[in-house]
Amino acid sequence: MDTPGVVASKILTDEERKLVSILESEATVGDQLVGIKIINEGIRDVLSRDHVIVISHSRLLRHPPGPTLVLCDRDSLIGEEVWEPDRIANVSQDPNVIWLGRNMIIYRDAIARARGRPLTFCYRALAFPELDEVEGIRDVVSVTIGSLTHLRLSQEIGWNYDNPDLGTVLIGFNSAYS
Repeated sequence: MDTPGVVASKILTDEERKLVSILESEATVGDQLVGIKIINEGIRDVLSRDHVIVISHSRLLRHPPGPTLVLCDRDSLIGEEVWEPDRIANVSQDPNVIWLGRNMIIYRDAIARARGRPLTFCYRALAFPELDEVEGIRDVVSVTIGSLTHLRLSQEIGWNYDNPDLGTVLIGFNSAYS
């Protein structure tokens, strides 16, 4: 299978999976914003699968099928990434939306309801549609990893880690036969 934008791929060893888990755990502690925690929730989902693949990708890889980053309080969605042109056009007209940069929005009513509660930026696991029809696999999820994890994992594997045009995604899946 040839997926546009995928430059390289590799099945992670148990040692590399442990490294990713440690690095992402440390990153969620070290990369905190004032008053906002950052958690890679999706990493647990991906690493819990039977197999984990890491891909290096260029900007030609399609956008994820949903927001990779969301802002939540303990009960509800406060904001999310938006990059689909149709969705950007729709939310640009919404008076309830506050833009933070080019792709992150916050909902005014949700932030008002969350006042005084701790907020969390969460990286979420998403589908990887290119693998949906591959025979023998099921429960496919993917997740973005932090910049430190990208750097260390790329170094460990021997990939180019300092090219700003390349990113890294982890894809986990289970065997359909187990």
